[in-house]
Formats: sequence, C-alpha cells, structure tokens
Amino acid sequence: MAAHLNALLRAKLRCRLALHANAHCIAPGRSLPLPPPHHHQADFLLRAPLAVPARWLAARPSRKKKDAAAMPLSTPNAGAAAKGGADGKAQDAAAAAAAAAVKKDAKIVTATKKGAAVLDPHIPDDMMKSWHVLQAGDEIYDATLNQTNVGANNNKFFIIQALESDVGKSFMVYWRYGRVGSRGRTELMGPMQRHEAINLFKFKFEDKTNNQWVSRHSFRCHAKKYTWLEMDYGKEGDKAQKKELVANQIKETKLETRTAQFISVICDITMMKQQMMEIGYDADKLPLGKISQSTISKGYDVLKRISHAISRGDKIHIEQLTGEFYTIIPHDFGFKKMREFIIDTPEKLKAKLEMDDPLYARYKQLGCDFTPLEVDTEEYSMIKTYLKNTHGKNHLDYTVDIVQIFKVTRQGETERFQKFIGAGNRMLLWHGSRLTNWTGIFSKGLRIAPPEAPNNGYMFGKGVYLADMFSKSANYCCFSETSNKSGVLLLCEVSLGSMNELINGDVCANNLPKGKLSTKGLGKMAPDMANSKITDDGVVVPLGKPIKVSPGKGILNYNEYIVYDVNQIRMRYVIHVSFNSKKK
Repeated sequence: MAAHLNALLRAKLRCRLALHANAHCIAPGRSLPLPPPHHHQADFLLRAPLAVPARWLAARPSRKKKDAAAMPLSTPNAGAAAKGGADGKAQDAAAAAAAAAVKKDAKIVTATKKGAAVLDPHIPDDMMKSWHVLQAGDEIYDATLNQTNVGANNNKFFIIQALESDVGKSFMVYWRYGRVGSRGRTELMGPMQRHEAINLFKFKFEDKTNNQWVSRHSFRCHAKKYTWLEMDYGKEGDKAQKKELVANQIKETKLETRTAQFISVICDITMMKQQMMEIGYDADKLPLGKISQSTISKGYDVLKRISHAISRGDKIHIEQLTGEFYTIIPHDFGFKKMREFIIDTPEKLKAKLEMDDPLYARYKQLGCDFTPLEVDTEEYSMIKTYLKNTHGKNHLDYTVDIVQIFKVTRQGETERFQKFIGAGNRMLLWHGSRLTNWTGIFSKGLRIAPPEAPNNGYMFGKGVYLADMFSKSANYCCFSETSNKSGVLLLCEVSLGSMNELINGDVCANNLPKGKLSTKGLGKMAPDMANSKITDDGVVVPLGKPIKVSPGKGILNYNEYIVYDVNQIRMRYVIHVSFNSKKK
C-alpha cells in the first residue's frame, strides 16, 4: 500500500513539476524571478514529514552552487538626524552628508511592522501596504536563519516569511537569501490556501535547518545547515518590560550610575521608534534584524569557549568556534575572506565581549568622557544660574528641571581647538538638538552643512549656530509632552575672535570680511554683560539676566553666534534636563 501511494505521489509530482517548469508559477501581479524547479525538490518532499503540494515548492539553485548575492544592499539615508541645533540648524544636512561620505557609518534599512513581526524590507512595495506576516495565536511564521563557516568562506542568511493579505483571504510564502550584508535573491510563491502556506513555510524551514519548526525551541545545529536565530517580537508599549531591561543594564554596567542613565537616554532605541512611522535597524551592527536576548546569551557562551581555546592555542577549535559565533551573532563582512575575522587574540575577544555591556559599548563608541558634576560645586551653581537667568520671556510655555550636568571632553577636540585659543573673545554658549541627534553629535562632533546643501534655513550662512540664551537653544530640543520629556544641551567654549555683527539675515555671511572670525546676529534682548562671569581660564559666561540692547532694530529677539570652522568649538558641559509644559 505504501509503495503504491509512493508511486502515485512520484507520478503526480513529475506532472506538477513539468507544469511548473513551463509556467514558472509566477503569482499574478508579481515580477519576482522564479527559476524552474529541480528534481531534488521532489526527492526531498518524499522524505519530508510535511505534506506540501509540489506546485508550491521553492524554485532553488543546485546545492553545488553557492547562495548568490546578486544585488547590492540598498542603503537610503533613512537615519538622517531630525532638524535641530540652536541653534543646530546645520545638524541635519551635516549628518546626511557624513552618512553619504562614509558609507559604513550609516547603513540603515527601513522595514514595515504590522502585528508582531517586521516584513522583510525587500518585499515588493505594493505588498508592504496590504500584506503582513502570518500569525496564528502565538505562532509567528517568520524565520531568520544564518550560516557562517570560516574555512569555507560562508557567511549567508536565509529569511522565510508566510504572508497573509490584510483582508485575510490570500496567502503567500516569501524568502530571501544571500551573503550577509547583501540584498541577495528574493522568491515569492502563491497565492495559496492558508494551510498550504503554513506547510510550505515549515517545509522550507526543515529543509534549510534539518529541524522541524514545531521543535525549534530545542534546536540542534547540523553541519552545512542553517542555524535558526530566535527574534525579539517585543510588544510595543510594554513599558514595564522595557524599564526593567534598562534598569538591569544600568545595574550591571561598569559605567558610573549617573553616566549610565544618561547614555541609556540618548541611545534609547524605543525613543527613536516613537518619532518614526517605520522601524529602523542598523545593518552594520545587526544585519538580519533584532535578535532575542536568549540568542545573544548563546553568543556570549561561545565567546567564553573561544577564550579557553585561545589560552590553549587551539587554532582549529578557535576557527570552528568563530564560525559558530558569527552564525549566532550575524556580522556583515561584505565579500572579504572570513579568515580575516577569526577571533584568535585576547584583543579581538575583548572587543566582542564588550557587547555584554551594551551601555559601556555605546559609551565607548561616542568617543567622549563624561564626568558628573556634584550639585554643591561652583561649576554646577554657575550653570544653574546661567540656565535660569537666560530663560527668555518669549519662551515661558515650559519650565525645566536639571536632571544631571556633566563635564565633557571629546577626544581630539582640545588639540584642534588650540590653534584658535589665542584669537580671543572666548564665550561659553548654548547649543540644543533633538535627542535622536546626540549620538551623532558626540561621536562625530558638531557639523556644518556641506557646500552642496541648499541654503534654505541658514539665516547667516552654513555654520554652527549657538546662543547666549538657554531657552533659544532649548527650543531645538523638540521635546514631546506625550512621549519623552528629556532634553539635552551643550555648553561649548567658542573662540569667536573678532565678530561680524549683523542685524539682518545674510545667507552669504559665511564669507567673512577680512579679519573676522565669526558672525553675531544681533537680538533685541541679550544677557547683561555687566553681570557676566569669567572663568579661571578666561572664558566669558554671559549669565546675566536679559536686557534690551537694540530696540526696534533687526528681526531677532535674541542673539545668535555662528562659526564656520568646527575647530573653533570645544565641548565643555552637557546638561540633561526634563521639560515641563505649561500648555493646557
């Protein structure tokens, strides 16, 4: 009986495969290429425990051929910083230019999320609008697979998703595969019935991993097969879980507690999600998506084993474990030889182990040293007075509370500042920007928009804008009463030299007259310079209360200071504040 059924099934498969080869089984309205199937698909189906109709089998290349990465990954600048600065007007354009100039610095892919899972970003645009990842109860039919073999120079991924139309009447199965960091190839099967889509998804998963989908949580790795990466489908709005995660990170980090809390604010990924309709992920740091904490823990377990292998000098075992680590924690190495990335020294191992302390790792990436100021210090008192006295009368729809003040030293900035220190007229001035901009500002410095950027929005030409009024800069923090009340501002030492004073805008003001080093846009109100403070190292702090200085002239209410060389700026203090809106 079994032999008879087997023969019938083989005949039926041969017929369907022949029809498939002629029609290529391209779904209506789809344009994805589907090469003709191969006979080993039918053979595998006969061995597989799942009953999958042959017409829905994946069209795939021979196993003798490597997974191709036919198309380069598209890297639109979806992560460009929002407009800010105080006045910070140049930060957006400068951030975008930096990202374009240094490709590896901003490899951002956007993806659409409906329900629990994120649609693969390379699904056709028209499907993004009307399809979602199939979910049945707690079962989410989305699988991310990875395979790294250092010796064979393999570093490839395979993504499988069962898709359901938003109206719930049609189903498809989609997969994408290739070398990590590349777009790879995409294939789409359907439309089909719900049970067929689920069966095809399970079949494809087992084919690639040699594990059954139902048993994936007790996954066993097999040679020359893909490894399943458990993904984090954390619920949006699970604030308690998010708070607990941040609290644990702060508790476990080697950073000083106040510094750790500040880093958690400016590097808060969930905060960035609140400001975007789509979810963005950094494809350099996490090429395949957001992997779960359990997957990350497995990666650290492998690193511990690598540590033992390094101490023994076991090169063969080190190579094997390196492949295992990169399989669990995907890395984008492009098309370089994998042997270049073997974790075979204590220094390389240390760099990977820093991932176990995410706050410390992010802190190191900023390239700045933050030292919390104590409340009872003279510096803290001076900054508090400066903040309070220069909150303008035009900006009384909010108040602020100081959360923490830090002294900050950005690597290399002091040395670059030295050539301007003798120019004189050094002032401590404010600069504000959105929370989402600060990781870029600290790591790359304050930036000036490039020459090719439009002049729109730059009243006094392209430069770095600063202010002597706290609230003028604070307005560029763009805080939200409903999402995040935190704001961050800088107090910068600025070498202004001789200033070109203007009462009206001039988009060509960056072309300074001879002998001038900066531009000052004159406001109608300004801090009373008679009550300024001069620090021990000769920096003027204009912390006097504002007075009228040029009534009836110009269009600015408050002063603006613009420099056109970032080396005229040295970060001195970071002020973390909490905004309180007075609006009803």
